[in-house]
Amino acid sequence: MLTAIKQRATGWVAWAIVILITIPFALWGINSYFEGGTEVSVASVNGERLSLYAYQDSLQNRAQVLRQQLGDSFDPEMLESMQVRRSVLDSIINETIIDQYVVEQGFRISDEQLNRTIHNAEIFQADGQFDPVQYQSVLAANRYTPQLYEEVERMNQAASQVRLGIVNSAFALDTEVDQLLAIRQQQRDIQYALLKVRDLAEGIEINEDEVKDYYDNNSEDFVSPARMKVSFVELDVESLSILMEPDDQQIAGFYEDNKGRYQTAESRRARHILVAVNDSATDEERQEKLNLADELLERLESGEDFAELAGQYSDDPGSRSNGGDLGIIARGQMVAPFEDAVYGMSEGDIEGPVETQYGYHIINLVELTEVQQQTLEEAREGVVEELRDILAEQRFAELAEPFMNLVFEHPESLELVSDELGLTIEESDWFTEASGDGVTSEAKVRRAAFSEEVLNENLVSQPIEIGFDRIIAIQKLEHEPAMTQSLDGVRDEIVSILRDEHAKQEVLSLGKEYLQMLDKMDAASQSWIEFTEDKGLDISDLTFPSRAEVPGDRRALGEAVYASARPQEGEVLFGGAILSNGDYALYKLDSVTDGVIDEIDDSTRQAFSNRLVFGEGAGMMSGFSKQLRDQAEIEVFEDRL
Repeated sequence: MLTAIKQRATGWVAWAIVILITIPFALWGINSYFEGGTEVSVASVNGERLSLYAYQDSLQNRAQVLRQQLGDSFDPEMLESMQVRRSVLDSIINETIIDQYVVEQGFRISDEQLNRTIHNAEIFQADGQFDPVQYQSVLAANRYTPQLYEEVERMNQAASQVRLGIVNSAFALDTEVDQLLAIRQQQRDIQYALLKVRDLAEGIEINEDEVKDYYDNNSEDFVSPARMKVSFVELDVESLSILMEPDDQQIAGFYEDNKGRYQTAESRRARHILVAVNDSATDEERQEKLNLADELLERLESGEDFAELAGQYSDDPGSRSNGGDLGIIARGQMVAPFEDAVYGMSEGDIEGPVETQYGYHIINLVELTEVQQQTLEEAREGVVEELRDILAEQRFAELAEPFMNLVFEHPESLELVSDELGLTIEESDWFTEASGDGVTSEAKVRRAAFSEEVLNENLVSQPIEIGFDRIIAIQKLEHEPAMTQSLDGVRDEIVSILRDEHAKQEVLSLGKEYLQMLDKMDAASQSWIEFTEDKGLDISDLTFPSRAEVPGDRRALGEAVYASARPQEGEVLFGGAILSNGDYALYKLDSVTDGVIDEIDDSTRQAFSNRLVFGEGAGMMSGFSKQLRDQAEIEVFEDRL
């Protein structure tokens, strides 16, 4: 593109292009490329738009999962695959459809349920107890406010109600479990003999014409890919953050402006006795419940134990067994009347009855923790870390426009952008168009490196934006073109390939021939022994203890053996299987022994039944999700993925 502008844009055409490029920068600056505007969406589900940012977050999460699973084998190029990108988007779409169904059907989670879930989450606990400081810290680290987190968690739990309701409706009959277990625990004993590719390959002669034909027909398999080294400059927030050193005045000012972020929230620990009232209760029934609550309050005021009365009378199953203890209650976790009462009490107070939509509550404020403000020195480390990020983002915004302008205006070298902005010119290692390390692990960088401008015209690439906080420009340093290896250099490799191919074909042909011969012989084990001895094959015994315990290197043999019919008394069954390495296994099925249900312990039986039920439930949930998706109006904008 840059080359075309330089070569063709002259006279009034050049001025028109310059004006078109200049106007956006003059009016809005480079920040317009990073800020504001209408939120970009990647799909629409029943009119609800799915944002690009949410999709990119999910894509990054998928990358982290793959990186953990694959380790050193992880290739960032995987994420460039449209198949992977659609898979990530499909997951978001399916979740959105379920969430919409939850809202439409009126599923909801009570404040008590939400409160218990949050308090029981280990990540929010310290020494086995819910810790409001830990709660606030974890949410802040993940850029959540308590209100936002609780809203998301409420929706997640409601969606889980739907999923669990469907999955838990699956069941397995005892007779079904017994029949399948008997088959699964079935033991099969065989004798087998191997026709080995390696043994036959050693004697196969490959002539020069075959070698040359293979080389000519598969020359693309013997090409060393083109590779490059590039020099590059990089502007990114992470590197800038390391360089930022806020002074004492900035630190003190930021602390004063954001004191509320460096304090522990007020929290209260309470317990309650709930006298539940049904929505359909009559006035008389409601009065009876209120009378009971009044009676319980009087008994507490006269000195009876709160925990004992809660265990005996409370209708809240989640707290009843704990003496009514609700743990730490932070603002926004409970229904308004309950919360107002709790936050109007002093430590040790007992109040009630407090009416909510669930009934009447007798509340005891067990413990009150006041707001605690961190001093500047206590908060200094966190303040400095946040300030560094903020200053780095500001510096990035200041440098991004000059970076792009300098690269665009001076495509002949990286020197000027390096000198003007104080950025170091670095060098990559060798990389190919398919893979690289470091900065060239990014597919965008590799594509730019092998573009016409960089590769053939030796120009600086156009600025390469990686995410929202990283810009890179590259220039060719060294290049080695793709080269076809000479026939002499790959002759031994081709001979080995051809020998292996011929041997596999011969083994398969010979194995099928031998199997036909065995099937025509007398049904006697002695015939099998005489046959294998005559063919120079060694017999091995093998027992498959169950269908689930087939050794990995004998998987194909096990599948063939378990697919065989059960031999009748006095009958001998022969079979064959191609193993993963190309060897052919001839086998004689000696016996089949069904699993004895009475010998299977209860834990094994229950585990197998659970797996059956889980599989059935997962299938039902998948079918339900597909049905909702088929009924939904979905639009996908693939060009934005």
